[in-house]
Amino acid sequence: MVTNPPEQVQTPEPYLAARIEKVRTAMKGAKIPALLVTSFVDASWLTGFEGDDSYVLLTRDEVLLLSDSRYEEQIARECPWVQTVIRKKAILDEVAKQMKRLGLQTVGVQAESLTLKNQQGLLDLLKKQRSRVKLVPVSDIIVKPRHIKDEREIGITEEAIRIAEGAYLAVKQQIKAGMTESEIAGLIGFEMRRRGALNSSFDTIVGAGANGSLPHYRPGNVKLTANSPLLIDWGARHRGYCSDLTRCMFIGHVAPQMREIYKVVLDAQLAAIAAIKPGAHGKKVDKAARDVITKAGYGEKFGHGTGHGLGRDIHETISLSKLSTTVLEPGMIITVEPGIYLPGVGGVRIEDDVLVTKTGHRVLSSLPKDLASAEI
Repeated sequence: MVTNPPEQVQTPEPYLAARIEKVRTAMKGAKIPALLVTSFVDASWLTGFEGDDSYVLLTRDEVLLLSDSRYEEQIARECPWVQTVIRKKAILDEVAKQMKRLGLQTVGVQAESLTLKNQQGLLDLLKKQRSRVKLVPVSDIIVKPRHIKDEREIGITEEAIRIAEGAYLAVKQQIKAGMTESEIAGLIGFEMRRRGALNSSFDTIVGAGANGSLPHYRPGNVKLTANSPLLIDWGARHRGYCSDLTRCMFIGHVAPQMREIYKVVLDAQLAAIAAIKPGAHGKKVDKAARDVITKAGYGEKFGHGTGHGLGRDIHETISLSKLSTTVLEPGMIITVEPGIYLPGVGGVRIEDDVLVTKTGHRVLSSLPKDLASAEI
């Protein structure tokens, strides 16, 4: 049942109307008259609805949000303009029903999110109701428009960054030898929520001592000791958007080798940031950082890419790496996070969030990152 038929539908906010128009333009280019949006992140980006377990059926004239009774009131609050279908059966049953009702013949489906099992299940349902709908897998039809952030998205991302930075500074004042990695991770999560975050962008990484050499380490009950390094990678999810930052600390004395690699990583990060501008290739930005680290003799100790896209997903498909095919455009938000990792010793990674502007770039994060600021 469509709970708010077209004649009662309000007008979407201008920023949402612009997004819908972008996707419809992409659909027209792909010769797709209708699109089934099965990614909850994409459905939210299109409609402003922040729930999950819901699909969007987008045609040239309609935006249909298929959900269930758990979200009926929330949808009415967050996007009263959208045509809403509150399903009584499984969501694929409702999708098939609405495709038949609308008389659709060709529908694009998101190759990134609709599983083969669900695609076949939808085809079986369409066959049962004698609907001759052709499903056409498409990719990047929403992902690419999402890469270019509007002013509203940039502002929210900056809020997410400020929340994460405030939480870090609050926890930094409490850090001392004897605390565990998990304790620090928990404090950061608490301080971010305290400042308005929905949750963390990802599981916070806290690596004490030699554990800092593991880029995606999971914190445990390891205790901080005096005269040891500490790596923290964290971010806040705020109003649907992520921040992503990394800083290192040194509890007491900084060992000479850690002091050395800290300077190398900072120089590499600054070189990469300087290379960011419209038209720059992701490979070249990565090379700017990698060349600094390689020249210092640590090239083999930097295995991951220099950065990635940031937005509603913590990792968007924008890439700064040796394999990147990205060409930077104004409105993209990217992380810049080179690192050096020494097994048995520790690691250094420094990460900031950067906006590509019309004339170059703007670093959105503002935490100090000189070595003096890292010593506690």
